Amino acid sequence: MLNKLIIKNLAIIEDAEISFSPYFNALTGATGAGKSLVIDSLKLIFGKRADSDLIRYGSDEASVLATFTNLNDQTKAYLKTLDIESDTLTILRVISKKDKNMVVINDKPTTLNELKNLSLLIGDIHEQHDTLKLLDPNTYLDILDSYGAFDEIKNSYVLLRHGFFEAAKNLDKAKAETSKNDELLDLYKYQLDELHKSKLDPNELALLEKEITALTHQEKILSNLNIAYKNLVGIDEDNLIFEGVKAIEKVETYETTYGELKKRLESAYYELDDIKEELFGQIDLISNYNVLELDNLKERFYFLKELEVKYSKSISELIDYQTYLESEILRRENFEAYTKKLALEKDMAYQKAYQKGLELHEARIKVSKRLENDFVLNLKELAIDYVLFEVEVKENQTKELLETGIDEITFLLSLNEGEPVKPFHKIASGGELSRSMLALKILYGNSHDLGLMVFDEIDLGISGYQASRVASVLKDLSTYRQVITITHLPQVAAKADKHFDIKKQPLKGRTVTLINELQGEDRVTHIAYMLSGSNITEGAILHAKSLLK
Repeated sequence: MLNKLIIKNLAIIEDAEISFSPYFNALTGATGAGKSLVIDSLKLIFGKRADSDLIRYGSDEASVLATFTNLNDQTKAYLKTLDIESDTLTILRVISKKDKNMVVINDKPTTLNELKNLSLLIGDIHEQHDTLKLLDPNTYLDILDSYGAFDEIKNSYVLLRHGFFEAAKNLDKAKAETSKNDELLDLYKYQLDELHKSKLDPNELALLEKEITALTHQEKILSNLNIAYKNLVGIDEDNLIFEGVKAIEKVETYETTYGELKKRLESAYYELDDIKEELFGQIDLISNYNVLELDNLKERFYFLKELEVKYSKSISELIDYQTYLESEILRRENFEAYTKKLALEKDMAYQKAYQKGLELHEARIKVSKRLENDFVLNLKELAIDYVLFEVEVKENQTKELLETGIDEITFLLSLNEGEPVKPFHKIASGGELSRSMLALKILYGNSHDLGLMVFDEIDLGISGYQASRVASVLKDLSTYRQVITITHLPQVAAKADKHFDIKKQPLKGRTVTLINELQGEDRVTHIAYMLSGSNITEGAILHAKSLLK
């Protein structure tokens, strides 16, 4: 229940405070006086995005503060998710030109999305253009769903539908890659064949480079190796080093240094012997090289180097690359099986989503019957004596997975006995549309156990006896839900437990909106004015008093 609304610097409202009745509240006033600004203030409290254009000229910020009591259980439960435990609720919206806009719930800054979620549990606001939704067949499904309780099924359907579109996207991507896959398969087979025939060895390049160098300089290398070898052989044949060792050995007892020199000379003797053997091996090896093989060795060497350039990989990397090619060829040769698997996954995802859509379809049919009965009963309460109303729930012919399910919804109506039902927008007049929307809003409030219902001129196009019936229905509604309505009907205003007059007037050179609660004779006079205009007659006064009774 909304206790109080405080509005500051919102358009032409400078400073206003409204204390509402827990039952029926009516706001009246001339067009343009600021009644819709009160609705705009409530919409801000219900989570509408703030527009800085609403800030009063000359001010840096505007604010709306609302306090609620007697919260229902679902509202309290949601507040707990925000770490708020309280039996009362205070919502503050601040719109600023200089600083960030603020959303504060019970002194705790919060997000606009959290406020929107909270507002769905608190109440509902009917705006003037909402009635026109009854003329738009695209809104019928929203109206039906708002009356039912399909959230769990709808959420499951949305997830399954998303899964279907993901599977379809994967399949389309695979199909688009089919031609590309064939091209790559041919390329990979060619590359693998080429690399297999190349018989790659990670050490081959180094060995080839060594052999090519040897063959290229064979004569020079052999000549110099032979010179070195012959000199070493000469030293060995003359036993020069050995004789030197023997000579030092004869005097090594005289000085320790001589013993060290002898060891070093012996070591040199053995080292030279090893070098001589190594030189002999190299001479033998190079002597056996066939100079005719040089061209073949060079051809192989340059072939391997070209492979490295061609693939931008080293020989070692090319050896590993062959394993990658083999796995890719295997995968791509089975690409047809892969696409069939994706197609099967898509079909399965569609069937799961469609089955959930059928479950939602059946739930809607069930709720539509209840909506039909309740809607007819409510319209009869609103002085429409003959009502035949049908909610047609059909699967869409293409069996497409629509965002909202698989259904197409049509509202069919007949308000004249003997006439067949026809689409809603072809039957109802302005006043009938208003009463139809009021009936639906009442049903919505009942199904969601809302504590507050706000109506912005939901009685447009209604007069006479029908106006009295609308007033009575709103009065009855206010016994179990708080009602706030903007109205131009004196019958409705007279039923209210609190009646507020909204008017604008100049004050200190600026136009301001004033909101006053009407009581006693002031209220009688105002209702008489609503009945007869500025020329208030005694009959209008008497009529006003009779309405207030």
